[in-house]
Amino acid sequence: MTTHQPGRHDHDQIRSLLPLAAAGALSPDELKAVMEHAAVCESCRREWDVWGSYATGLRQLPQPALPKDLFARTYRRVLQERADSLERRQNGWMLGALGLLSWVSSFVAWIAMRAWTGGTLDVFGTNLVDIGPWFLISTLLTWITAGSAAVALGNQRHTRRFQ
Repeated sequence: MTTHQPGRHDHDQIRSLLPLAAAGALSPDELKAVMEHAAVCESCRREWDVWGSYATGLRQLPQPALPKDLFARTYRRVLQERADSLERRQNGWMLGALGLLSWVSSFVAWIAMRAWTGGTLDVFGTNLVDIGPWFLISTLLTWITAGSAAVALGNQRHTRRFQ
C-alpha cells in the first residue's frame, strides 16, 4: 500500500519517469525527484525495481557489431547522392534552356520565313507560315528534340553508373 501520495498528477508524472530512471537516462534533478517519491511510494519503488532488472538484462545482451566500413560506405553514398542531385539539377536547367532557345529560334525563324516568303508558303493547301501551323510544327519538332535529349542524357547517366 502506498504510504504517501502527494498528488495523483505528481505520482503519474514520476511513474512515467521510472523506465528512464532505471536506464540511467534522467537528469540529476529528475532522478532526485524519482528517488524521493520512490522512498515514500511502495508501488513506484517496486515498479522501479522491475524496470531496473529489465535494464540490467538489456545491458548484458550482446551488442550488435557495426561493419568497419559503414561510415566510409555511408559517406561515399552521401557524396554520390549529392553529385547525382547536382547533375539532375544541371540537366533540368540545360533542358529548360534548350527549350527556351528552341522557342526563341522558332519565333525568329517564323518572322524570317514570313518575310522571305511574303507571308505565304502553301504546302498541301495549308499556309505553313500562318501562326497555327507554324506553332504546331515547331512545337512537335521541339518535343521530339527534347525527348531525344532526355533519352541521351538518361543513357549517359545509366552508362556512367555501371562503369
